[in-house]
Amino acid sequence: LHTNDAASSITRLVNIGIEPYLIAASLNGVLAQRLVRKICQNCKEIYQVSEHIARYLEKAGVEPGQIYHGAGCDKCRGSGYVGRVGIYEFLVIDEPFRDMINKDSSVNNMRRTFHESDQRSLFDDGILKVKQGLTTMEEVLRVTKMYGDNETPVEKKDHA
Repeated sequence: LHTNDAASSITRLVNIGIEPYLIAASLNGVLAQRLVRKICQNCKEIYQVSEHIARYLEKAGVEPGQIYHGAGCDKCRGSGYVGRVGIYEFLVIDEPFRDMINKDSSVNNMRRTFHESDQRSLFDDGILKVKQGLTTMEEVLRVTKMYGDNETPVEKKDHA
């Protein structure tokens, strides 16, 4: 399925004609993935992030002084990136979620229920990859700001 996140998959299944009670009874989980560019290990260095990015990092519990980027070299053709790494979100369909599918499977309700369940989102997994020095905050924001609302992923829950 082509959706922005795991929770939207339920709404998509309903939209293509599957009854919510069938989805609730048979679905156990949904995995969503995005690919982010991986920092070039040849020119990887600590850098000073912009004030805008520093705000995201602060909200996500990441020390801005330990953030990496690729400076650009021959190996990465000056881009600072070589390859890709996945960020993932796995939605476990538990009993409260099954009840919600039967009551209201709208995309906003599914997303809210997912975020209230405290399961790791695409953004959360992206933050882990930033902390590990695998990708940049800019990359995580580029691929996760697809929720279609004005709320940034950082504001949805604590990411520590």
